[in-house]
Amino acid sequence: MTPELSRLARAPRLLVVSDFDGTLAGFSTDAQAVPIEHRSLEALRRLAACPHTEVAVLSGRGLAELRQVSGLADPIVLIGSHGAESSTGAPPLTEQQHTALTAVTTAYEAIAQRVEGAFVEYKPFHRVLHVIRVADHDIARSALDQALAVDIPGVTPKEGKWIVEAGVIETNKGTWIAQQRKRADATVFLGDDTTDEDAFRVLGPTDLGVKVGPGITAATHRVDDLQGVADLLTQLADLRS
Repeated sequence: MTPELSRLARAPRLLVVSDFDGTLAGFSTDAQAVPIEHRSLEALRRLAACPHTEVAVLSGRGLAELRQVSGLADPIVLIGSHGAESSTGAPPLTEQQHTALTAVTTAYEAIAQRVEGAFVEYKPFHRVLHVIRVADHDIARSALDQALAVDIPGVTPKEGKWIVEAGVIETNKGTWIAQQRKRADATVFLGDDTTDEDAFRVLGPTDLGVKVGPGITAATHRVDDLQGVADLLTQLADLRS
């Protein structure tokens, strides 16, 4: 991948964006104490210090939680809720959206109450059913299927790793990347989950999409794990500096 990184490092205006969980940090049953790959964070800080280089972490986590858990700050831009939240604020919920979110909350809480280990995460625009703490695989799978089957107007549940997430806004990682990449000559995006595929699909021929780990993907390149992410970002920072 070195020739590709060398080309990207020479871009007049470079946008580097990474998912957080599964890309910069591993997974844990305690979402507030995930193992972070600090080499990757250091590489992102080095890139953010380079001229004409914008660096962002684009996560499904709520913005406040992402800021707290990652420990990152300016000049790295933090984007939460799949692109709906940023440091510039977010639009308020409409009455219809509020009603839909309340209905999702009720449905997901009911599922979690029936399944030992399942729990609901509350984000500003989303509700997330987590099953990472459910010991029985079949029971966990059933809970996810129930969450996916919840039918509420204006809400489309999506499955991720050990979760089903339902939101009341149309923004996703793809729409955020599509807008931001207009200001760059080249974009790098790294991610591991199904929600990251929205971003991979909007990248152009001058961009680089990097899938972390196994699975079918629209990304053009792949690394095996978090260490592969750290190696790639460090090499890009070396070439860009």
